[in-house]
Amino acid sequence: MFTADMIAPCGLDCSICSQALKEVDPCPGCNGPNENKPDFCAHKCGIILCEKRKTNGYRFCDECPDFPCEDVMEKENRYTSKYPLKESVLWNLQMIREQGMDAFLDQERRRWTCEECGSPICVHTGICSGCKKQYRE
Repeated sequence: MFTADMIAPCGLDCSICSQALKEVDPCPGCNGPNENKPDFCAHKCGIILCEKRKTNGYRFCDECPDFPCEDVMEKENRYTSKYPLKESVLWNLQMIREQGMDAFLDQERRRWTCEECGSPICVHTGICSGCKKQYRE
């Protein structure tokens, strides 16, 4: 958990996703193989399927001259408004660029680790994956 390979090209931290936190067959994150990924993430996500990103070898979307594209803005709007805890892809990418991956991962670890049991908190539900404590902003 909370490793660089779990940071998606859009800047989302896959280690706090409900699919990655499953006990059986957890998702390996956007950078992992398609096995155990939800259908959307493996076959429909515009960011993962982005030919410009793949062709140019961009690790993160903010390397692209078209940043922020419609797909990135859709993620930004959804993750900052739909879920009980907010995650901003734009802020995440900015922090990675300005402070580096290690500082970003430290911040994610502090923010998304349950104070009660030390397990990761799910961004989609706000529920600790260990003790099931509910978190809200």
